[in-house]
Amino acid sequence: MRVAMRQARLPPSAARARPNGPGLHVTDRRPLSYHLRRTLALALPIMVARSAILVMAAVDTVMTGWAGARELAYLGLGSAPMVTLMIVSIGALQATIVLVAQAVGAGEDAKVGDIWRASLILALSLGAAVVVLSLIAEPLYLATGQDPVIAANGAAVSRAFAWGIPGMLLFIATNLTLEAIGRPRVGMFVMLAANLVNVGLNGIFVLGWLALAEPGGAVAAIATSSFLRWAAFAAVLGYFLIILVRDGDRFGIFVPARVWWRQWCAGGGLAGRRMRRMGLPLALTQGVESSAFAAVVFIAGRLGPDILAAHQATTTVLSLVFMNAIGMSGATSIRVARAVGRQRPADSLLAGAAGVALAAALALPFSALALAAPEALARIFVEDAAVIAVARGTMWTIGWLFAFDATMGAVLGALRGVADIWVPLALQAAAFWLFGVPAAWLFAVVADLGAAGLWWGVGTGIIVSVALLVPRFYLVCRRPLARA
Repeated sequence: MRVAMRQARLPPSAARARPNGPGLHVTDRRPLSYHLRRTLALALPIMVARSAILVMAAVDTVMTGWAGARELAYLGLGSAPMVTLMIVSIGALQATIVLVAQAVGAGEDAKVGDIWRASLILALSLGAAVVVLSLIAEPLYLATGQDPVIAANGAAVSRAFAWGIPGMLLFIATNLTLEAIGRPRVGMFVMLAANLVNVGLNGIFVLGWLALAEPGGAVAAIATSSFLRWAAFAAVLGYFLIILVRDGDRFGIFVPARVWWRQWCAGGGLAGRRMRRMGLPLALTQGVESSAFAAVVFIAGRLGPDILAAHQATTTVLSLVFMNAIGMSGATSIRVARAVGRQRPADSLLAGAAGVALAAALALPFSALALAAPEALARIFVEDAAVIAVARGTMWTIGWLFAFDATMGAVLGALRGVADIWVPLALQAAAFWLFGVPAAWLFAVVADLGAAGLWWGVGTGIIVSVALLVPRFYLVCRRPLARA
């Protein structure tokens, strides 16, 4: 009787309605404006936090460029494979945000602790592997035809970069957990503080401000950032533990040491297996794109140090803008995954659409800037006239790519939220390795378009990716959704 009375009091919009296509129901759907507001509110601090991660690299690039075009070339070569490995590892950890958000959406808060611990175990394992791989950097650079002097100095940059990656991955694992439980601002504030400190440390150790240290160039820039990545992890972990003590540990974070040890020995246990099952294709998806960008760096290196330096500056600008899309991608993953946890497929579709639309719209002002003032952007990074002449053309070229790049990032986040991971991997591999990298070689070398040709090739991969991924997300949301 009480159930019947409650149903009678429901407004017409809440009544059980007819299906609206396969897997979709009118009752599942909130207005698009609702999703736009919620996604933007969640995305803003995540965007700042993600951007701040790359701003640190951008500051390293800018201040290293002030130390000389040669140092910028060392940084560009030495950073390329390390950034690829770091992004691949971060891709594997993206399973954290999906698993935690789905658990919270389903009301299973107590499972968050197991997921977080499994994420830390994975982060440490991946970080250790990157450190080992950095030891073979110089032979790799020589094998790709790099100048021996550039190869030796680039390898030194790679080793300095590598020891900070475990700290960065531990920070990411903890911060993704905080974002998924509704605490996205802490990572933002921690990374903003780290960036302020990084400027001062780079001034002292890279450029020799105040005569406190001998100028160290590219290696010093990367070494200071590696230190700050560990400091960022310590800060975010401290905050996490403080709020758990203050507000109560409903997430199962505080457990006896034997539970930690047992989960470590079991590779993270059930949560670890779920994370690896989802994280492997996510890591490979990041890897096929990042490795394609790294391959283009090697092509740039063969074209000469001026083109390599200009390419590094341009990559930094594109990556910095893309961090906004990564932030929107993270927010989109959370919003879509929570809808999946609540079994609301129509909300999943609209949450994904909101994230994609916002990501593309937020990229447009950056496009206008790059198209209107490409030389001004180039002069931020380097003072060498020859490098500026090259970078002016590449900065203008990427102005046409920002919105497509942002759309790609956001729709990948939406697909992560619905746990669709293997097909997007295949689509990304096809877009970048069948289209992007070959086009970069054809435009830059065969057609003799130089540095700008590299970016027209990269743009080909990005546009093909968008054309494949957007319909994929729509099709996935038209069928019943299952949790990861």
